[in-house]
Amino acid sequence: MELTQIKKLLNDNYKEVFSKLNMHCEYFDDNVYCKCPVHENSDNPRAFSYCVKRGIWKCWTRDCQEHFRNDIFGVIRGVLSNATGEEVDFKKALKWVYQNFSIKSGKNNSIKQEPDEDEFNKILRTIKNKNKIIEHPPIQLEDFQVPSEYFLGRGFKKSTLKFFGVGDCNTKGVLYDRAIIPILSDSGKEVIGAIARSTKEYKIPKFLIYPKGFDKRYCFYNYFNAKKRAEETSCLYVLEGQGDVWRMHEAGVKNAIGLLGKTISVQQEQKLKKLAVTHLIIILDNDQAGREARIKIQRQLGRTYKLTFPKLQDKDIGDMSVKKIKDDILTQLRGTY
Repeated sequence: MELTQIKKLLNDNYKEVFSKLNMHCEYFDDNVYCKCPVHENSDNPRAFSYCVKRGIWKCWTRDCQEHFRNDIFGVIRGVLSNATGEEVDFKKALKWVYQNFSIKSGKNNSIKQEPDEDEFNKILRTIKNKNKIIEHPPIQLEDFQVPSEYFLGRGFKKSTLKFFGVGDCNTKGVLYDRAIIPILSDSGKEVIGAIARSTKEYKIPKFLIYPKGFDKRYCFYNYFNAKKRAEETSCLYVLEGQGDVWRMHEAGVKNAIGLLGKTISVQQEQKLKKLAVTHLIIILDNDQAGREARIKIQRQLGRTYKLTFPKLQDKDIGDMSVKKIKDDILTQLRGTY
């Protein structure tokens, strides 16, 4: 039986799936609601919603679906992970399905209670291939002048901007009138993408990901430069933006990466696991979105790593002075950078 057929069977029998997972739900036409069964089952009674027509779900308070996937297999993985206290992968979720449902397979539609080994492994290979870490091909950026006058005006050192290759594009093209922040491959040998920040307030969007279609879920900013020192210290600083990485660099922290966003994707999590690192120091922006992201990362990685969340008085690291970073944050983190 193909994975798409199994998923359809589960979606067609969603009430039975939720019942077997001990979820106490309210059913309204094509929508299902309950307390989120993934993160402690203790918040508002409609934090979890499932759309029957589309076969997808969402946790409205902590975005649990982003970690476990937003399909019905993600529900199963999330609920079983919460129940067992350890991460349940797709293989274990699939076994749970075979154990709890009669799966029709083959031309004669015979009933099977246990998966055929070849069929089971075929499905797992399909999922593994879909979840492979992709490599972005190298690109050629338009001409730009390093260091960036725009970011010099924001208070960053010339040596810092030269180290990270940050410059301004003043030639006509897609990146014209933008400060260019190159993103390097894991080997550090090629440029695979860029963040282009508008240098004119009227120019929108303010930030542009280049090239079009670049998938930042598979990358960290400054991964190549940070990984050696991270493995030497067994510690990695996980920051939000590129400016945060630059300011930490100026403060002497060489094992810092940027998320290129606020959350850690499944693909980024796989990349982290390749590093010989046991301690993550997470410093996100001091705003509501940053606080919610910290909660999510704690749930996502708390069982795998020692996590430290230093408190910020300022909005973000990039806005702080080097002296303030050293006095307020780094004095308590000696030996981690």
